[in-house]
Amino acid sequence: MFHPAPDRLVYWANVEFTYEPGSKHYGEFEGGYVYCFVQATDARDGLEQFQLEFASRKLGMRFVEFVSLYADIPWQTEEDQDHYDSIAALAAASEEVVFDSFEVYERR
Repeated sequence: MFHPAPDRLVYWANVEFTYEPGSKHYGEFEGGYVYCFVQATDARDGLEQFQLEFASRKLGMRFVEFVSLYADIPWQTEEDQDHYDSIAALAAASEEVVFDSFEVYERR
């Protein structure tokens, strides 16, 4: 399991988003969900970084399910554990927001 160094805390969130005018997929898709990870001092700092990154991509944050410390998160399968731990490790080594795959839904 991923164990962050004390000075490299990684926070993660599950965010429902919308495509805003000017975004790459505006008009093609309505929105979707994505897990995102970032190095932060606390959950509030993490949320602020997520908000800035989503705004820069012209994505609206419709709903934030959670923002929490990513440490010792048990996943159901070893494959999922390795996948998400590797994303958290990328975030720990970066100053950027790191995203998992975007799950999107179409416009109605």
